[in-house]
Amino acid sequence: STLANKSSPNVAAAKAEGLYPLPSNVLSQVQEVPVSTLVANAEAASPNDVRPPEKLPPKAPQLSSGGHPEVMFICAEYWPSCAAERWALVMALSKFGTFSNLMGTTSSSRETSPRTPTFSFYGATYSSKYLTLVTDELETNRYNPAAREYPLLQFPSRQEMSIINAWDVAPYTTKRGSIPFAYMGGKFLITSAQYDASAISQMKFQTAAGIMTSGKSTVSKHAEAAAGYLVGDFCALTHDQPTSVCSQVPSSLVGITTLPAT
Repeated sequence: STLANKSSPNVAAAKAEGLYPLPSNVLSQVQEVPVSTLVANAEAASPNDVRPPEKLPPKAPQLSSGGHPEVMFICAEYWPSCAAERWALVMALSKFGTFSNLMGTTSSSRETSPRTPTFSFYGATYSSKYLTLVTDELETNRYNPAAREYPLLQFPSRQEMSIINAWDVAPYTTKRGSIPFAYMGGKFLITSAQYDASAISQMKFQTAAGIMTSGKSTVSKHAEAAAGYLVGDFCALTHDQPTSVCSQVPSSLVGITTLPAT
């Protein structure tokens, strides 16, 4: 899926559909996977299975807000690759701050890997001493047959669109405006899901959470490795803060990317 050809809507955006509250014990299960586990899986992962973020060139504009490096994440509720990436992001970002009002949802039943359980960042907040998170969920997960599209939910700001137009392009992606799109402080970039989460398609969230945090299945190891890569890059952004997290990250994973350092 792509961001191409989107223009600011004249009508009010749709409301998110199919969101549901997550039991606190299920949420904490995902947020409390140890840093050591995430890092170990990242060190063991093959780049064919789990892709680290890419390194942006020095000319890329730095992105910060609230005095902290900003992680900008653009996705859509219906898209299964977004569903996959949110698991890794929640695991990783929870080491640097606290989410409030994270809800459960699924990708669309019409797409590949239908009804992949995941988190929704719509209406959620994130507080951290180290990072700022800004998210947009572009469209809902309920297809409108009359309009032949998914209703718009949130639209990127002008600043966000300028970053998308500049960096969600070749050579970083083969599809201009691809999602998920994460621009991390102006240092690192994601233009597709880091791994394949099709194994949890059509599962209940609680069941999926047990699998994704078990460290035993392939999909769990890949999700945790993706989160481990993110932790390494976030430690590069925060200059190894907090120490309790970043001291556990080997230097080989700090600022890890698919491109050699320039």
